Amino acid sequence: MSSDFLENHAQNERFCHWQSLLNQSNRDVAVFVAENEENIEGFICVMLKKDTQWGAYIDSLHVSSALRGQGAGKKLLHQAAEWVCSEDAKSPLYLWVFEDNVRATSFYQRLGGVITEHTVSDMPSSDNAPVFRISWENAAQLVISTR
Repeated sequence: MSSDFLENHAQNERFCHWQSLLNQSNRDVAVFVAENEENIEGFICVMLKKDTQWGAYIDSLHVSSALRGQGAGKKLLHQAAEWVCSEDAKSPLYLWVFEDNVRATSFYQRLGGVITEHTVSDMPSSDNAPVFRISWENAAQLVISTR
């Protein structure tokens, strides 16, 4: 993403995105939050039936940089996959990750995710950055790999 977008527009764009999403009454969207007594440590958002071929979409997985590598992301993925299983046990799952985010790509692959597409991002101001679609054949597969 362009530095101009990140410095001057990203915060407002993300605020509008999340405000719109969270203000909707939609049974096909779930957000799970990891928190301790004082702070939010991370969150994940998943949408059922986002794509007829690829299934449920993991819109976001964010974990505090101070907690990376301590299992918070894995726990959030587990919660999301369990929820998808409870709604549609055979649903596949997918997400997009920037190609240069090697750490995240490796994390998803260790949990059984497979790179199934390589294209460019359509996110605002991403400057057509290359992205991978990472997918799981079904939610149960991700539940098992995140135990």
